[in-house]
Amino acid sequence: MRRIIVKTKLASSLLRVLLWISVFALITLLFYAWHEDGTWKDIIKFYRFFFEPKRLKTFVASFGPFASVMFVIIQSAQVVFAPIPGEVTGFVGGLLFGKAKGVILSTIGLTLGSLLAFTISRVFGIKVVEKIVKKEYIDKFNNFATHKGLNITFILFLLPGFPKDSLCYLLGLSRMKLADFLFMNIFGRLPGTLMLTMQGDAVGHQKYQAFFWLLVLSIAFTAILYFTRNYIMRWFGNAVQRFLLLKNKNKRHKSIIPDNKDT
Repeated sequence: MRRIIVKTKLASSLLRVLLWISVFALITLLFYAWHEDGTWKDIIKFYRFFFEPKRLKTFVASFGPFASVMFVIIQSAQVVFAPIPGEVTGFVGGLLFGKAKGVILSTIGLTLGSLLAFTISRVFGIKVVEKIVKKEYIDKFNNFATHKGLNITFILFLLPGFPKDSLCYLLGLSRMKLADFLFMNIFGRLPGTLMLTMQGDAVGHQKYQAFFWLLVLSIAFTAILYFTRNYIMRWFGNAVQRFLLLKNKNKRHKSIIPDNKDT
């Protein structure tokens, strides 16, 4: 049974016809642009531009004294909606700005982008998130939150296999406090950011041997995390539970201590 997207069947049918006409017109326009002046080729070229570290480096550096600002904007955008791989931007950060500044700028950009994704999700809700995040990841997150709890979602930022950007949208649907989200996001992303920035810095200083060993270390570390992820989640979950029990125990203990002030 087809879903009626407005109240009357007639209006629904007309709207569907208009939507199909719009899709057909868009496709026709794209083919026309391709045939006439190669505009579509330019769009594809622009899209692929951001997948190549050298070109992205040139683009960011072209902003001169505002290169840092542009880098932060690009790093933020790749979290929210842009088709730019975070691995490329993190690498370019080290290539352009060195280890310390690269890590700082990447962290600022990633935090701003994550905060925006979190806010979009919290304001507009599940309907918008379903259009941005794959159903596969939504189901995985629901299963994880149900059986493990939100207290250990921090580990998802560290472990490979779950997209961090999608996680920001999904956490916006939960009742997680903003301060907790920012803490998890910053420190959970930090190891990956540091590794990518150091690799970019090594290439920037033509230390190719150092880059090779950093790359090997990164691959090995990722593999170890991936194959031990279940053990890590169990250990981390138990640690969080013990911490929460101890915290609640201390609260109850303080609540029953009599007031010794002289009256």
